[in-house]
Parts: sequence; C-alpha cells; structure tokens
Amino acid sequence: MRSKVLMVCFFVTALSLLPLFSGGCATETAPEPSGPVEKAPVTFVDGTDQEVQILCPVDKVVSITSGVSEILYVLGSADKIVARDSYSVFPPSLEGIPVVAESSHSPNLEAIVEMAPDVVIADTMLKDDLRARLEEAGIPVLVYTTSYPEQTELVVTQMGRLVGQEERAARLVEFSERYYGLIKERVAGLEGEAKPRVYYEWQKPFHSAGPATPADERISLAGGVNIAGAQPVKYPDLAPEWLATRDPQVIVRMASRTEEGEKMQALRDEILGRPGLEQATAVREGRVYVMSWGLGTGIRSVIGSLYWAKWFQPEVFADLDPEAVHRELLRDFYGLELEGDWVYPENGGQRQEVGGRNS
Repeated sequence: MRSKVLMVCFFVTALSLLPLFSGGCATETAPEPSGPVEKAPVTFVDGTDQEVQILCPVDKVVSITSGVSEILYVLGSADKIVARDSYSVFPPSLEGIPVVAESSHSPNLEAIVEMAPDVVIADTMLKDDLRARLEEAGIPVLVYTTSYPEQTELVVTQMGRLVGQEERAARLVEFSERYYGLIKERVAGLEGEAKPRVYYEWQKPFHSAGPATPADERISLAGGVNIAGAQPVKYPDLAPEWLATRDPQVIVRMASRTEEGEKMQALRDEILGRPGLEQATAVREGRVYVMSWGLGTGIRSVIGSLYWAKWFQPEVFADLDPEAVHRELLRDFYGLELEGDWVYPENGGQRQEVGGRNS
C-alpha cells in the first residue's frame, strides 16, 4: 500500500529552498534560510491509514522507532530528534540523544509530553490507547512499519516532507528502487525448482516467519521460497522433525544488533551442528548465513535483500557485490565508512562445502 500526502510543505522565500542534492553525503548541514520559515498544515496518511495533520516543517521530533530515526539522520535532520527509543543506535551518533522508550511498545508518556514535540513517530508496537493519550495531550502521532519495501519508501517520502527535505528523500527512494528493481528483473523468470527452499530463523531456534510477513515477502522477492510460508500463524515455532522433512536448501539466521563477529559465527556453528539438520542440503553445502538485524528493516533492508538474492541465486547474481552497494549507501547518504560485521560468513555470496565448518 502506498499512501500519499494530501498537502505539501513550502518555504516563504526561494532562498529557503534546498539546492539539488547531487553528490555529497546526506549528513551535511542544509543551508540556513535567510528569513523566517512559515509552517503550513500538512495532512499525512500514515502506515495505519490514519490521517494526521501536522504543521511543517517540524522542529522537534520524538522518534521511538529505529527505522525512522535512521531515515531522519540520512535526511540531515538528526538535530530535530529530541528523544528516541533504545534501539535507535545507528548511526552511532544517535546514542547521544535522550531515551524515552525501550521501544514503541513501552514509551515514557510523561517524559514525551513534557518535551512538547511537534510529532511523535512510532512503529506498530505502539498500543492504540497510548497513541490516544499522546493525541489527547495535543501531540500528533505517526505510526509506520519500515520492514516492507513499499512502506519504507512511503516513510522516506513522508519524512522528507515532514522536515522539508523532499529532494534528499527522493534521491534515497531512487537508490532503493534501483536495486529492488534489479532484483525483481533478474528473478522474474525463475520458476519451480529454480527457487531454493529457504528456512528463515530469528530470535531463537526453530522460530520462523510465516505468510504475509516482511521476511516472507522479501524471501520471495529475492528468488526463494519460504518453507514456513504456508503456516497457519505469522510467526510459528517449527517442529524440528517437520523442518528436516522439508530439507531447506538455504538457511538465513537473523542476529540481533549487538551480535557481531564471534557471536554471529557461533549462531552459524550452532545451526551447522544442530541435531536433526545434519542432512539438510543447506548444512551439507554450507549455505547457512547469518545477517545483522540492521540489514533487515528500514533503509538498509535493500542491502539485506541484495545479500539474500546473492545467497539464493548465486549464478543469477554472480556479478553483484552487496558489500560494495552497502559501502555506496553509507558513503553517499550517511557520510560514513562501512565498519563492523553485518553478515557471516563475510564472503557469504559463495557456496561453501562444510568440512571443518570454517568459512
């Protein structure tokens, strides 16, 4: 679903318009307007189909969802974030912003109201009664999910209008659409056995994602078939015996944002040695991969999808280097160099025979 903004923000003078953002990183400070900026009411339709009117451009944002915090950073508006949730830690400079929620599920309403923000932005874990209490206090609330590609592009576009950075937002959407388009074009003709059976796991052993979930959609997008795609619940705990009979050809294990290096390796080694999976094709061929949650949602989910496409269809995407695209995204939009561990094995685009389980 792609919603649209019914009105647009504008500036009083032409001098307040941003120049075309053609090459520098998005973290550069935008030129200060030469005169006062007039705020205009804008009606947004958020990710829950709620119409919300906000005076734009805003000055003070409470973002209690990490995907949106990251988007605001990329749009050069991190200075507008007056408070955040505990998961908004990338880029690392966001960690200096006060925390008013562990997540959208558990915000400190009193602290938020006291800050008197122009808007609170949350994800779908925010309960309806908590949203209502914020709105009763006169604070507009926008709720989104940044796990689905189309929703993420909607959020980028709307955040651009919210903070007066439409051109930067358009460039970011174009980047995302370019690489999603590449994936879709190359997998379009794949059918039947050309698509590997994929087992997706997160949080704990045998916990997966079923139909109509972001993971299910992205597995299909990248040229695979979700083994749990026909389960009766969205997030099933699969029986080990059932999974073994489905013989996954590729296994993707999601790591938390704090699990890097040896921890990611340990997650993979546990799967390689897990009873009941010894004979699975994915284990025998070494097609078991670990990915940081940071590439599973928000702007950088396109990078995660590129890795999945490479893992699911190595021949089709033989010329693709997801790490290079990740570097491009960070350099051009964040003003950062690639650091840390985001996938394991690091050269995870290649099939690997498992001998000593050393990748």
